[in-house]
Amino acid sequence: MAKIDPIESQVENAPIAWFTLPNCLTFARMLMLPFLVVLTWQAERSLFSSLFIALFVLSSADGFFARRRGQVSELGAELDSWAVSASYIIVPLCALKLWPEIVNQEAPYIMAVVGFHVVPASVGLLKYSRMTSYNTWGSNVAAALVGVSTVVLMFGGPTWPFRIATIFAILAGIEEIFMTSILRQWEPDVPTIWHAMNIERAKVETALKESEEKYREVLANIEDGYFEVDLAGNLMFFNQTLCKYLGYTEDELLGKNNRDIMSESQAQKTYDTFNEVFRTGQTGFARDWEVVCKDGKKIFFELTITLIRNSRGKAIGFRCFGRDTTELKQAEEQARLHQEQLYQASKMVALGILVSGMAHDINNPNNFIMLNTPLLKEAWEGALPILEDYYQENGEFVIAGMNFTELRARIPGLFEGITDGSTRIKQIVDDLKTFVRKGTPDMTEQVDVNAVIKSSISLISPMIQKSTSRFYVNYADNLPVIIGNLHRLEQVVINLIQNACQALPNTQHAIYVTSGVDAKGRNVFIKVEDEGKGIPAESLPHISDAFYTTNYETGGVGLGLSITSKIVEQHGGQIKFSSQEGKGTIATVDLPIRRNAKGSSGVT
Repeated sequence: MAKIDPIESQVENAPIAWFTLPNCLTFARMLMLPFLVVLTWQAERSLFSSLFIALFVLSSADGFFARRRGQVSELGAELDSWAVSASYIIVPLCALKLWPEIVNQEAPYIMAVVGFHVVPASVGLLKYSRMTSYNTWGSNVAAALVGVSTVVLMFGGPTWPFRIATIFAILAGIEEIFMTSILRQWEPDVPTIWHAMNIERAKVETALKESEEKYREVLANIEDGYFEVDLAGNLMFFNQTLCKYLGYTEDELLGKNNRDIMSESQAQKTYDTFNEVFRTGQTGFARDWEVVCKDGKKIFFELTITLIRNSRGKAIGFRCFGRDTTELKQAEEQARLHQEQLYQASKMVALGILVSGMAHDINNPNNFIMLNTPLLKEAWEGALPILEDYYQENGEFVIAGMNFTELRARIPGLFEGITDGSTRIKQIVDDLKTFVRKGTPDMTEQVDVNAVIKSSISLISPMIQKSTSRFYVNYADNLPVIIGNLHRLEQVVINLIQNACQALPNTQHAIYVTSGVDAKGRNVFIKVEDEGKGIPAESLPHISDAFYTTNYETGGVGLGLSITSKIVEQHGGQIKFSSQEGKGTIATVDLPIRRNAKGSSGVT
């Protein structure tokens, strides 16, 4: 007989984790809900009220026992959330049949209580694909007040306690929505929004600590030389590669000044380089840096130098990456170009693999949105006459915290926004797929450039409104049409305006969008000008390169302008950038006017 591994045996004989007293109480609450429906059907008000009170008591008891017995669990929290959500839906429906006069009287408050439970739960489902289970102090207080005030209503008591409880329910719902926006991952039992912020802060601090540890480990093992010096030029930290380059041991090298390993003239150049980096705060580059090894041999380094700052932002030293270029000095330019080509090619291969998988993963849920949005719209249109009748009979009422008349006006626009957003997602995925494959898309449409600009602005108007209060558009009259692809040119304008918005330091800085025909009458141009932070001179030649970005810290991956440039090239045009740090950037897209055999062009 085969011997059973002890660990496997323990797992097989372990008690079932979900079979606990709190979970059993939660299951009992869920089983009581059908009985509430039966009592409603039989018009048993007294029994219904008694069973509701029992349900309310069990709802409080399962949380008490879970904490008292140390049986708080993710499963228990999620089960409790489903039970509470089911109660918030079933009890009002049953009450509508048993106490119609009270429900009709308190309809706005009841809908507010239900809405501000359902909406946060739905937001959580959309973000985490599971029910939120924060069990906040606010939601517990609100649930207690709603439960007690509901019992008071059932026994003919005053309405003001329930209305006060509604305020607490609304505040608790709003708090949970903000908590969902803060928490990147599903978390159970988060008492308040303050705790949610602390959870995320702790995660960031842990990630930073792990990142620093990995950073040191990577630096210690990379092939390039790495070292850190203080402001006086004394070595504070270095890796083994630098010891290998110079022939010193760690003990011999630690604390040496850079003047100890270079000539006087080189030491002066080094001082000038470090001083420039210190003065400007910008990354410095040094070529042909001559260093004397322990055995007297001279070697040459190519270095990248940046400032080291403490937590208060004060400069305390320099960090340097360097490689020995002695043997490669004569062929360094050719080697650099070759390495860049290989590096870029590997990125393009990686991008192709990424896009092929991403297109499928994104299109599936996006197709779900595109297919189901018309059904939701049809459902809304079907329910609208009923709501209109109710409105005519009872006057204004609230749905999801919004007056019916306002909701009635906004819903069509929301459905249109969902549809437009899904279409944009599909277009973006198609653009990425086209970016990594050969061939040219359909470029035979007659395109009105002004219409492209208007459509693009409409699609990203929320971002524009959030970024600047000074957004100006100047449409040229009687622009000739161009031949191309409208949706792809939309993507060009959207990318340029998005970049302009991201470059603005505050909403008081302006963005200008202009269309027109160039002086020679050969091209229609689109100009996007911002008063943002500008682009460093050394970065300007590379901003259209794939994967090049100056916004890594905000999630940039360096594909927007690369795709934009490719789309413009497919239209036979060109895109030009001019920028000045601290003053802004101008992006100009020139698109050729296609003329017919007689030399004329179409005019819009």
